[in-house]
Amino acid sequence: LMQATTASQVAKRNGLKSLKEVSDITGQSSVTLINWYKNKRDLFEVVVIGCVALKQIKGYQSGD
Repeated sequence: LMQATTASQVAKRNGLKSLKEVSDITGQSSVTLINWYKNKRDLFEVVVIGCVALKQIKGYQSGD
């Protein structure tokens, strides 16, 4: 059976380490990000893409 996609899986598929990295970059809690994923999918996708772009453009490094 196909497992349901999670917010964390979307982040990882787009080349981020984890949902925590999205949280670190944006300053939004994981709970908020998961709620955006569930209820505001377009916003969540824009945020993930923005994090990927920031990493590419600025060489953004988040703490582990």
